[in-house]
Amino acid sequence: MPRRFFRRVSHGYLRKERPWFLRPFAALLAHPTFLSVSRRSIAGAVWVGLFIALMPLPGQTFIALLAALLLRVNVPVAAAATWATNPVTMGPVFYWEYSLGRLILDMPHRPFHIDLSWEWVTSGFLAIWKPLLLGCFISATIVASVSFVAISVIWRLIVAARYRRRHISTR
Repeated sequence: MPRRFFRRVSHGYLRKERPWFLRPFAALLAHPTFLSVSRRSIAGAVWVGLFIALMPLPGQTFIALLAALLLRVNVPVAAAATWATNPVTMGPVFYWEYSLGRLILDMPHRPFHIDLSWEWVTSGFLAIWKPLLLGCFISATIVASVSFVAISVIWRLIVAARYRRRHISTR
């Protein structure tokens, strides 16, 4: 049972002496929700992680950790969900999000190339930021919400099936 394993690991973690750099966050880390394995906590953590993963932000894992702490969802799952996008998949994902934003804003297609320089940020990014951010926000909201609902429904179906199996076998 994964639930028993995670519960055993989290209780051991919550009792441990923390390193010096985590001591200021001891009150936050002592909250049992941050390592809990419940439908709300896991589905919420996946929502947070995927939403942040689909946004063009630097330090996505760190931002997901902070958001998970603020929203009181499973912290490791939120951090792991940000890895849905990686350096290989970011290019196609952001291009698709740019195309989505461009279609919604009814902007003409402009060919562009990404150059990692300050000059490109001040000139090239200014031409694409509106459709990119709009497309990122819309796709992140849709993908994260669909995954939240799917995890919640699947979790509920599994719990109901176990309940039925347990009560049928006792008759």
